[in-house]
Amino acid sequence: MKLFISVDLEGITGVTGTEYLLPEGRYYDRARRLMARDVGAVVAAAREAGWEVTVNDSHNLMTNLPIEELDPGVELISGPTKPLSMMQGVEGHEAAMLIGYHARMGTTGAVMDHTYYGSLVSRVWLNGREVGEVGINAAIAGYFGVPVILVSGDRAVCEEARGLLGEVETVAVKEAYGRNTARCLPPAVTTAMLTEGAKRALGRVGTARPFLVDPPVRFEVEFLTSQMADQASVYPFSERKGRVIGVEGADMVQAFRAFLTVLALGRAPLL
Repeated sequence: MKLFISVDLEGITGVTGTEYLLPEGRYYDRARRLMARDVGAVVAAAREAGWEVTVNDSHNLMTNLPIEELDPGVELISGPTKPLSMMQGVEGHEAAMLIGYHARMGTTGAVMDHTYYGSLVSRVWLNGREVGEVGINAAIAGYFGVPVILVSGDRAVCEEARGLLGEVETVAVKEAYGRNTARCLPPAVTTAMLTEGAKRALGRVGTARPFLVDPPVRFEVEFLTSQMADQASVYPFSERKGRVIGVEGADMVQAFRAFLTVLALGRAPLL
């Protein structure tokens, strides 16, 4: 049995603001250690149950997770150039976990809410339903027949995940007071919570169902500025309405690659 773990940073234990997120931040090294600890907690449950584990580092440049702190039975996908981005490598696994995730852009009471690029994207719809990274990435996993069985992060993303995925297991390691402020549980507590949550999730793999999006698949992206939408609309297979750019694909992966393309165009520097 093979388990896929996509790990972001904003929803990791104790991470509460931008100083944790980038190498130049004063708390980045601490965040990397906390990230490894949260991942290690769910990996421990999986390895004890006999699962093989693949971890995809899914934050920013995707080179945050120190491989030397991982269980020797884990394979790490590290680096920024990935056709499936945060879900690269999910194909061929029996289950997936989304660890350290955050709520979609615009969520009230969420730690560092955003959807892919906080400085670029206001809202995203997938076949008419507003989604964040949990929804997008669960749909990619679902395309390959892989159910998401556990989501961890702040309380807001756990509520978002249950609203979208139903009976998915969730672990809330903190609760927001503001976008960069949260009431945090200590690592000694969240490590145990994550391990137990992973055990419960793995025990329900037989009944878990993939999150499926019916084809054809349509993404609609509302950009923060008209200039960003101007640049994104250069994509020849897009449709535009104000700051919203729409793209379609015959299936989830094709549509997702079109989605990544318009994001890249929208965030490109002006020429």
